[in-house]
Amino acid sequence: MIQFKVSDLVYDSLLDLLILLVTVRGATSSNRFKGILLLAKDTYSQNILGSWSSIDSSVQGVYCDGTSPNGITHTSSTTKSQIQANWSSPSTAAQGNIIINVSSTTITTVSQSANTSISSVDTTTTINSQVSGAALNLNWSYFGGITTVAIVTNNLGTSQWLGIGLSLDDRMGDDHVFVCKRLNDDTIQLQRFINPGGHIPPTIVTADSNYGGTFKVTRIALNNDLVYCEFILSNFTTTTDRRRKRSIAILSQSTQYRILVAIGQLDSSNSLVQHSSVTVKTQTMQLDQSGTITTINNEGSDDDKAIFLRAHGIIMLFIWMLFVSTGILIARYFKQSWPTRKLCDKPIWFAVHRSIMIFSAIMTLIAFGLILRYKRGTWVSQSLSREFAHSIIGILVISAAIIQPTMALFRCQPDHQYRFIFNYAHATVGTGALILSIATIFLATMFTIFDFVMNKPWRFLLTWILLEFVILIGFECLEIFYRNNWPPFNVQNRTELLQMNVRDNGSEATSSINDRSSSRDILKERLKTLLLILHILIAFGLSLTLAYGAGHIS
Repeated sequence: MIQFKVSDLVYDSLLDLLILLVTVRGATSSNRFKGILLLAKDTYSQNILGSWSSIDSSVQGVYCDGTSPNGITHTSSTTKSQIQANWSSPSTAAQGNIIINVSSTTITTVSQSANTSISSVDTTTTINSQVSGAALNLNWSYFGGITTVAIVTNNLGTSQWLGIGLSLDDRMGDDHVFVCKRLNDDTIQLQRFINPGGHIPPTIVTADSNYGGTFKVTRIALNNDLVYCEFILSNFTTTTDRRRKRSIAILSQSTQYRILVAIGQLDSSNSLVQHSSVTVKTQTMQLDQSGTITTINNEGSDDDKAIFLRAHGIIMLFIWMLFVSTGILIARYFKQSWPTRKLCDKPIWFAVHRSIMIFSAIMTLIAFGLILRYKRGTWVSQSLSREFAHSIIGILVISAAIIQPTMALFRCQPDHQYRFIFNYAHATVGTGALILSIATIFLATMFTIFDFVMNKPWRFLLTWILLEFVILIGFECLEIFYRNNWPPFNVQNRTELLQMNVRDNGSEATSSINDRSSSRDILKERLKTLLLILHILIAFGLSLTLAYGAGHIS
């Protein structure tokens, strides 16, 4: 809870100004805060009044109208026990009530009077969040049946838009959306939309649309890349036209809405292009109360933090689409290849398989650490069904990545009577982990963060699955044809040749047979190598394509 202390009330008769020293502090010494936004408004017109001067290094002026500092905000994300600033009333302001808003606490004063009173309304918690690299302050207040909403965002680029969606669930669709645009000529535009289901383009709400409340823009401004959009919602009614069917419930001041924050691009005609990111806020918004959400880059910029998410996605894509699948193919189809070649005194197929799988397990754990760092150790909400399912299946994949090398450490010798148990268990866990990883990646391609980078990225994963299936069929057919001596693997008069070699020179029989077998195997090995190379090229190309998308998450 945040309290106000109003002191040192001064009336400057020479300038005809009312000057207030405002101190914001925690309710107790242990209550500290990071973000702050102070604004003074006329209760009748909801216009921002007066100007502020900072007497505290932890706050600075906000130039909403581009000429004078008519707001105060924080300069850093450090925790604060209190802040102080002076507010000067406008000399031409009429007698009446002026409210000074901070988060959800209001000071009510009477213009040009030393009588002051403090009125507290429901307090909310200032949350630290990230919105696609742009700092955001969303503030809403309620007075006399009117809800005032102010959106202040930093670094909203030219031809970009920022939307605040009020939703009954955690997904875009059937929602009320308020969009602040920065047009291609750097003018600011504020509009109200409805989003009628999923990815259907939003529809602008006109004055006669009757979607709940009257929408009125009260202030828009751009100053030093600080975009300010303010509007009011008033004249709410509880009666609706029942003859008119709606997919979206009318906006209500008494309903708790989930807050969805989306950011995207504008096309050449300044129309909305599909959002590049959606952030679901943990705090709800009720229009007959007051509250604030403040984005503070207290642990580096949002882009810096997103590096961990990008790195997690890129590592997982390459490891499971390229390395793990290659290691499995080598173990299954190349055990009889290069029979006389050794690497570290081990058959070459085994040495390569072991190296690939150990590397994959290590990189999987690193990727897991990166996503933990990005999420700060918090679990995904169950209300985000795809993200939650992705996290659960991902944990199973990571568990398998730990179990596999651990299991290999305790395997028995190849000639042990129970070695077949290890072989089946090892193959089952490895193949199962690969299948689960495909499901995990597929869920990730359905996340909305991919929308701006590529259209339907799951199609690339599906292409990889189909091509890998064809390659797998190729390997299996090759083995079947070889075992059944299908042409051109058939060696004519093989039995007669074997008998003749044994009869002529028993000591050279093995050499002759091996020479014939080597000749017979040449085509098979070449075809297997060709299929392996084809697999590597396909897996690398498609994982690189998906990694490009993951590397441009916004």
